[in-house]
Amino acid sequence: MTSQDKSIPARMNTSITDNQVYPQVCLQAAYDYRYFLNFRREKDYVGALEHVPERIGRICYDMIKDDASVAVLMDQFRQNDLYGNPITFNHEDLGDVSATTLRYVRILIALKHFFGSLDGMNICEIGVGYGGQCRVANVMWEPRRYRLVDIQPALALAQRFLDHFILPSVMSYQTMNQLNYENYDLVISNYAFTELPRTIQDVYLKKVILRAKKGYILYNEITPASFRSYKAAELKEMIDGAEISEEYPLTHKRNCVITWGHQ
Repeated sequence: MTSQDKSIPARMNTSITDNQVYPQVCLQAAYDYRYFLNFRREKDYVGALEHVPERIGRICYDMIKDDASVAVLMDQFRQNDLYGNPITFNHEDLGDVSATTLRYVRILIALKHFFGSLDGMNICEIGVGYGGQCRVANVMWEPRRYRLVDIQPALALAQRFLDHFILPSVMSYQTMNQLNYENYDLVISNYAFTELPRTIQDVYLKKVILRAKKGYILYNEITPASFRSYKAAELKEMIDGAEISEEYPLTHKRNCVITWGHQ
């Protein structure tokens, strides 16, 4: 290494998935159509997002079929699986289906339970995957605006996926530094917010979370100690009216759900 190399500061990872491998997969899937056809089977993408086991998928479907207003839309939700060639399993009621898609629908049931209809809401989702949660929400409801926030490669992939569908929401895609200070009706984050370093979490708290009337954060504890990520109890104290409940089905022993503003 030259002295010039030593003078270049190391780039701070903005999350545990911002590791140069996952962003590259997202970029290639966003801009290379042949790669997009199979990106949900790429090992680096599977490791980051497409690793929901069949067991969890089956539990999620048991919850889905008990809610008639959601179950009736299952064929529409499953259109998520038309793109990216996801890993599927054969379900006796559904045929081949992605466990990841079933978990997105199970989370939709949780949103319905806590907040009722999302019609007309201004929603912000922190950490967007390929856009799967956004898409199932736009099948069930008609949010007024839906803002997706993530690193640019993930946003590019989500936009490529979502542009295959007609969505009722006015969509926007922004990175952390592109965000204004804005009031939202609802903020959603499936693990992503809790996988950020504290310095980045503080930005999202000030710009989005503490300004949102309602919120749903799936919480996990998998970041390295150096990230100093906020614990669930700390977030509960910081967010007015926040409550902590169990994640079900539980995917890790420390996982939980943080909600506020619910009915």
